[in-house]
Formats: sequence, C-alpha cells, structure tokens
Amino acid sequence: MKEKTVKYGLNEKGEFVVENFNFSKPFANCFPGIAGKYGIPMWVFYVNRGQAIASFGTKDKNHAILEFYPANKAWQMVSLNGFRTFIKLFEAKKFLFYEPFQNGLANLDFNLSNRMLIRSYGLALEEWNSTLGLKTHIEYYNIPNDSYAGLVRVVTIKNLSKKVKTLQLLDGLPQVVPFGTSNLFLKKLSRTIEAWMKVENLEGGVPFYKLDVDPTDRPEVIRIQEGNFYLGFHHEKDKAHLLKPIVDPQCIFGKGLDFTYPRKFLSVKDFSRPSDEITRSKMPCAFLLLNFKLYPLKEKTFYSVIGYMRNKASLKASLSKIISMNYLSAKAQENKTIIEDLQQDIFTFSSSREFNLYARSTYLDNIMRGGWPMTFDSGSVFYLYSRKHGDLERDYNKFQLQPTYFSQGNGHYRDTNQNRRCDIWFHPEIQDENLIYFFSLLQPDGFNPLVVKGVRFMLKEGNEPAVFLKGFLDEKQILKMGAFLKKPFTPGDVILFLEENRIRPNCSLDKLLDAIMAHSLKIQEAEHGEGFWTDHWTYNLDLLESYLHLYPEKFHEVFFEKKVFTFFDNTEVVKPRHEKYILKDHLIRQLSAVACDHAKREMIKKRIHYPHAVRTQYGNGQIYHTTLINKLLCLLVNKLASLDPSGCGIEMEANKPNWFDALNGLPALFGSSSCETFELKRLVLVISGALEKNSSDHIYVTEEILQFLRELDALLKAYLTNESSQKDYEYWDKSATLKEDYRHKTKFGFSGHEASCPTQELKDILGRALKKINSGIRKAWDEKQKIYCSYFYHEVEAYDIVHGHFVMPKKFCQKKVPFFLGGQMHAMRLASTTSQAKQLYRATKKSPLYDKKLKMYKVTASLQSMPEEIGRCRAFTPGWLENESIWLHMEYKYILEILKKGLHKEFFAEFRNVLIPFQHPKSYGRSILENSSFLVSSVFPDKSLHGNGFVARLSGSTAEFLEIWLRMNIGPNPFFLNDHQELNLKIAPALVGWLFSKKDNRYSFNFLGKILVVYHNPKRKNTFPPKGARIRKIIFNDENGQPVKIDSDTVPSPYAQQIRSQLIKRIDLLLL
Repeated sequence: MKEKTVKYGLNEKGEFVVENFNFSKPFANCFPGIAGKYGIPMWVFYVNRGQAIASFGTKDKNHAILEFYPANKAWQMVSLNGFRTFIKLFEAKKFLFYEPFQNGLANLDFNLSNRMLIRSYGLALEEWNSTLGLKTHIEYYNIPNDSYAGLVRVVTIKNLSKKVKTLQLLDGLPQVVPFGTSNLFLKKLSRTIEAWMKVENLEGGVPFYKLDVDPTDRPEVIRIQEGNFYLGFHHEKDKAHLLKPIVDPQCIFGKGLDFTYPRKFLSVKDFSRPSDEITRSKMPCAFLLLNFKLYPLKEKTFYSVIGYMRNKASLKASLSKIISMNYLSAKAQENKTIIEDLQQDIFTFSSSREFNLYARSTYLDNIMRGGWPMTFDSGSVFYLYSRKHGDLERDYNKFQLQPTYFSQGNGHYRDTNQNRRCDIWFHPEIQDENLIYFFSLLQPDGFNPLVVKGVRFMLKEGNEPAVFLKGFLDEKQILKMGAFLKKPFTPGDVILFLEENRIRPNCSLDKLLDAIMAHSLKIQEAEHGEGFWTDHWTYNLDLLESYLHLYPEKFHEVFFEKKVFTFFDNTEVVKPRHEKYILKDHLIRQLSAVACDHAKREMIKKRIHYPHAVRTQYGNGQIYHTTLINKLLCLLVNKLASLDPSGCGIEMEANKPNWFDALNGLPALFGSSSCETFELKRLVLVISGALEKNSSDHIYVTEEILQFLRELDALLKAYLTNESSQKDYEYWDKSATLKEDYRHKTKFGFSGHEASCPTQELKDILGRALKKINSGIRKAWDEKQKIYCSYFYHEVEAYDIVHGHFVMPKKFCQKKVPFFLGGQMHAMRLASTTSQAKQLYRATKKSPLYDKKLKMYKVTASLQSMPEEIGRCRAFTPGWLENESIWLHMEYKYILEILKKGLHKEFFAEFRNVLIPFQHPKSYGRSILENSSFLVSSVFPDKSLHGNGFVARLSGSTAEFLEIWLRMNIGPNPFFLNDHQELNLKIAPALVGWLFSKKDNRYSFNFLGKILVVYHNPKRKNTFPPKGARIRKIIFNDENGQPVKIDSDTVPSPYAQQIRSQLIKRIDLLLL
C-alpha cells in the first residue's frame, strides 16, 4: 500500500478534516463528555488510527467498556482492539476480504483513501475503496438526556459501482469489558478476572456484560446489578430488526485470539451465527453479523448503541425506545444542539473563520475543565459538566465523570479556579459565587485543599417538604421525598430517586428542583489531596479583579460588609522547620514537610455539618464567618512571613512548588519563586486600594491575624533600618518563627474575636511591606539580560543540630535557576508604566526564552547547567514537556499581560505567531481549533516534531484565551461608576483591522453571553492607538423596545444597567 498524502483543513461545516488520517502524525482526542442536564455522561477517547475510538466508559477508568490505554499504547492497539469491520465481497464462486480503515497487509491490493471529520460534538470517518467500489461511513456520538450512558455508532456501506454487490459483514468490538472490572484487574490481573466475567440476556438479543459480584478479596459479598450492553439493529421496510451480537471471540478469531484477522469468519464462504458460544469465564466481544445485497449507488446502514445501564430490567424497558425509527436521529440532533448552544455564549464573527471556530472550541474546553454554571430560580448556582483533565496523554490522572443526572466531576483548586475566572462575563447572574467559594477554601495558614469536589445540598433547618412541595407531589409522595431529603443530596440524586420510586410530579422536573433548592443550603466539598502549592492563592486575585470590573458598585460591600467568607479546616498541616529540615546523606534537605494532625482529624470527624469549616473558640465554637478584607490580610501575613532567606522569592515550604510541577525537587532544596513575590506585591496593592476607598478610619481584623501582622511590622521596621548583609536571613528566621507560633495557635481554629485596627496603621504597615517586597524583586533582576529570574534554591553553608537528624540552617547561599517565562509574565503584570512594560517585552524577546524558528516563547531557557535534583524537568529532553517547550498556558498568560498593558502593536505582532488557530496544521499535527498543553520547540532533536502540539484540550490556556477575547472585544474595565456613582459602560475594543470582514467591514460577538454586539468599521482600521478608529455612535433598543442613539463611546445609566442585566438584545457601534 503506497503511503497517501495527508491533508488538513476546515470544511464548509466547520469540521476539521484530516485526509488519509492513518498516515498523519498520531494524536489523541476526546468527546466532550456532556450529556445535558438530564443525561448520563460517558467519557470517550479517540486517536487517528483504525476506527478511532480507543477507549470509553462511565465515571472513571474503573468503569471502562473499552479498556483505557495511554496514548502511545492506544496508537498501537486501537487497530486491533478498537472497532472492527470485516467485509466479504462475493464474486462468482469466491470472495474478497476487506477491512476498512486498516493499513495492514490484507488491504495492500486496494486503492484506499479516507478521512476523519472532527466535530465538537462527535466524530465521523469515511473511507473509499475504489478497487472494490465501496464507501464506508461511520458516525460516533453520545446519547444525551436519557436514563443511560451510550455511545452511538452508525455504519453505512455504499456501493459506488454499477454492479450489484453481495456482502457478508461482521462489525463490532473484539473486547467488551464487563461491568465491575476495575482498571487494576484489567492491567495486572486480566487473566484472573475472567473467572468472574459473564454475558447475560443473549436470548433477548442485547447482551448484558457484567460480573455477578465484586471481585475484591473481602468477607462481605457485594452483588452487582449494573451492566454494560451492546445493542445492534438495522431497518428493513421501515421496521427495526435487532442484530444479536456474537459474544464469544473464539467463534470469530479462532483459538489464536490475537485479533489480527477473523480466522473463523474467513474459513468458510457463508459464515453463520454460532450456536455454541461460551458466555462465561472469558473476556467477551460483540460483533454484529449481516448479509445483504447492495444495488448500484445504494447503501446499507446499521446501528450500534454501546453503553451502561443500572440493571437488566432498565435495559429491557428501554429497548423498544432505542430502536424506534426516529430515536437515534433525534438524539444525534439533540447532542449537537446541546454542545452548540453552550458554544453560542462566545459567538464570534470576524474575517478569520479559524479564529471564530477556535473561540467556540476553546470555550467548550473551558467548560469541560471548569464547568458550566446553571442558576436555579432561588439564585443558587450549580456547576454542571466539569471534570479533572483526564485523557490518553494525561494517563496519570484519576479523572471522574459522575454517571448521574446533573453530572459534576472532581477537579483541582488551581485548574477549576482559573477556568472559572471569566464565567461571570458570560453568566453575570452568578455574581460573587466563585469569589466566595474559592476564597472560603483558603485556610488560616494561607494554603488550600487541592481537590475541589462536587456540590451537595441539605434542607435548611425548619423547612418542611410537606409545605413547600404541596401541589407538586401528593401526600404519600411528599412523605417519601421528605425522608429522602433528610440527608445531603444533589439535583441528580433527586431525579434518580423519583425514577426509582416511580414518582411523577405534577410539574416539570425543573420546577420541582427549583422548589427544593429554594429551601436548601449548599455544601461545597473539598479534600486535601497532596501537599500545598505556593501559587494557588494568587488566582483568587484574578477572580476578584474579574468580579469588580463587572460589578464596580459592589466594591465596598464585597471587601468590608459581606461576612460570608469562611476558612477551610484541613487535617494536614505544615510542619515547623525543626521537624522538616533534615540531614540526610551529608546533605541538608527539606523533606516530608506536610503531615496529618491526628487530634485535628478526630475533631473534624465529630462534626456533623460542614466539618471542614473553621470554628471559633479554637475549634469548639460556631463556624467562623468574616469579610474579604480579613481573608486578604490572612493571606498577607502568611506570605509576608514566607519570603526566602535571600528575601527574594516566596519559599516552597510545603512539599510543592508553584504551577510548574516539574520543579518538584526544588522544595527539598529550599526552593523559592519570585513569581509569587510579584503576586504578594499585587496583594499589597489590592489591599491598599481597598483601604483608600474605605471611608472608615478603622476596620475589624481577626485578633490572631492582627497580632501576627503587628509582630511582622516590628520585623519590617527593623529590616528597613538594618545595614547588615545578613538582614534577609534574620528577617526570614524571625518571621518564620512568628509564622510557626501563629499556625500553632490557630491550628484548631480562631478565638472568633475581631479587634479594631486603625486604617492608617494598616496603610503604614503595607507601605513598609511594599519596600521589603520591592527589595526582593530587585534582587531577582538580571542586569545582563534585563529580565527576571523566576526560581531559586538555597544551599546550606552552616547549621546547628536540633535533635537527631533534624537541623536548623544558620547560613544559606542562593543559587539562581535559568530564566522562566513565568517570571516575565508576573513582572509584566506589575509593570507600573507602559514604557517599563515595553522594555521588558523587548528584553524577553531577545532572551533565551524566545524561539526564533517558531516565533513563540519557551517556558524555560536551557536547564543544562542545573543539577537533576531541581526536578523532573531537568530529566526531560529539551523541547519536550516542561523543559524548554512552548507551554501554551504560560505563553497565553504572557501575551495577555502584553495586551493588558496597552502594548497593542506588540500584542498583534505576536497574535498570528502564537495563537493556535493560525498555526500550520501540518506542523501542529492536529486540529488547529484545539489547544495543546505544549508545542515541541526548536531545540528538540527531532525536527519533524517542531511546532507539534501534545497533551490536548483540557489546558489552562482556555482561561487565558477567554480573557484575551474579552479584552480584545470590549476593552479594559468596561463598567465603571461616574462622579454621581451611576453605572456606565465604556466600550473600547482592541481589534486589528484585518479581523473585520472584507464584505461588510464588520466584527460581531456575543457580549455577556447573550447580547449581539456589531462593530461597523468602514475603513477596517485598527481600533487602538495610534490613529485607531474610535467609537462614534452606539445604537440599540432599550428594555422597552425604544430606540436609543448615543454619540459617544460610553453608555450612561440606566442603559448600562440594562445591558449588564442582559435586557438589551443587540448593540450596533460605528467606528471612525
């Protein structure tokens, strides 16, 4: 078989097409895993080999239907273990054998071409066999809004010739994993677990794959009712006919079972359904058998639905519905509509079709990682669809997609926080939901739990179902529902309870849920996970900034008035220095810095409601609620007492670095980061700005935090008058002692008392803190390159023995790690002038961080000079993963800051080089509508991979692009209060001229998720200085349908409020 030419491109439907995909660079991808509010989601992963689908299942890897394999193995195995189609084409007394979408020996004599059509809501494959005159078309999509999880596979065989063709066909999977088989059993005990496997319901025509009991070795026997199924059917004369799958692989492949080719199928001319299938104690398969004739230009279609059901009875009850004439086509359209409706929030129309479609795709991926907020009538916000990024290339992740209605998944604090940053700009109704949630997960020690879990609800005290459910359910049903609602629940639990108890409310399910939520409290759940990262707190400042730009009038309320913020009570604590500084193998290291406090764990275990909320009376009182300013001051004292012995970076004191996980060795080496020092400066400026706007001459501060702050201030005063070369060490040592005392005192909670503190005293302390921080930032500056060092580690030069192998360093020597892009991004964010920002931009572009070949920015400079102890990044080949690659998230962060600083010319100079939709698909190696975690840089030895994207889709780059999109389209700080404290909207887009359509000189987008904004730019000029077009006229109809015309770039009150409330449908703006 001659290797075919690979082509990439977008078709007229906006699908990304890979022609001859079996010969293209390998990539891995996924389906959205979104099944609608009333659907059961399924995870589906695919690759560009074979028939694409590499693995799928429900919930997690332990509930696979087709076994999960990492990407490199999936590329190798999908052609054997994935979906297969075996075709016999009869000619006279012989037959020809053909297997579509295979590059193997059996197809050498055929002239084949194929293509893959990648959609946001599914996938299609097509192959033309011009030798045989056959075309094979396959569609894949998931079942939405139904009581089961299902993957639909629609196969169509078309006769392209002028002759009648007689075919016999087998189609299906060589292996179907029975429900109850965990990933551990599949990977390490795959032979042993076969003893439990069985196939039921074969007589019913739809096999039900399951284990009878949980195979775990324990005294308690747990029966399994759930199962996976494989349903096949076709239509004849407008009537559905079941195709009973063959489930014994030996009946098809013979005793070899290597799946290379179907020996038994090919051993006879007319293969018939076996009568002696073995349905137990072996890994089963599922193959449909069809015999049919194809007349010239006619086609045959058959359908498979593979999925999960809660029990066999549910499968039987659903059968007639699934095979009914219009069910699957309706579900296909519904699946498409659900995804496209979500994407409509970010509708974009520009001259670049790639950019328009990329915005939609990126928004969808942002939802997949951060979730999509729905708001009940009561105002309660519930996030659907989110999950921890799990895919074939992130094989290490324990992703989870709850197989429930109103599905929600687990995630990491930083990831979820980042991906929700701009949610308020698409869903203004969520208001301060995320602000309160993520700030409340911060602990008294300034850290936070890693794992953010789904949300549950509980009835408010005194709310009786008999009262608020009256009219929705009858008396008996209310009694049942009332008993159910006594325990915490999710919206999905409520719907499942209704189904299992056959309760039909006298209203829509949405209305019933609204009634229940109106009388319920939300339980936000999280758990420690592992270690504490140095940067997680910083993303809360982004949330705060985003919120205040939309709701500027809420400034005083959110900072000083709303006492709704709590603290997370973690069982894990950071050890004091004398318990984590260790002499090991003649080296001083910081090891095992975080440990479980058993007394604290027992205290938390005894709590019934909100066990992880910090209490007053040092753990024995009520839940402690406070203000945002108090939370910010808590962060301030903890971080100000965490500057390293050189006074330069925030130390990595708790087993973890910052977002750059591949520097995993730095915490042991007394590592630190200036990135968080910049953010500490930002925190000081935020608090200072809040105090400046506060008219009160005092605020109330948690007494332990205030005491800690005043003690730190004494150290700051001493530091600023200290001329000693050891003053940074002395500050570090004494501030760390204060921090350890504070953490010991507040380990079980706060007293609950708040003390009055003069505002001027706080301002003075902040001024001194800023001087200390700035002195550290100056030390991170590299005079030669004119950019900043981001990371450091410290070698101990002198120490005292504390006891045993524990030591206390007395002197350190700072070592600088080569340049990282992250430091420049944070420095750009804090640049005080446009000139300063421009100088940093130019210096960064001249530095080793810039990849001249790709015209992109590397995440690190060369790390060759570093010891391997700094972390795994040092072990990676340069140009790959976190070693000198193009790390898209950080690169997007960097160019976002360039845009925010008003460097429009510089931003758009990078725009087409950096953004993914403008990459050459052949180099990128996958859809240019989808982000990757990293692109291989030009220092990588394999030149054919330069610019290739890997580890795709669920990346933090989506959050950065959304903010870039917002800044481009609407400008900075659009909503503001005028001198009369009235809400105004100033629209100041930063759009380059070529983005306006050539035909009608327009650029359009959805503002706040719903309002169509149309820019009319007759001369297609840039909309930013110098000489940029400015808004001269704004036209819209107000909430009453009355036309409004404004000859300015600013919308006054009350119209600004109407726009923010999404009461305006369309706004037209003229730029001249």
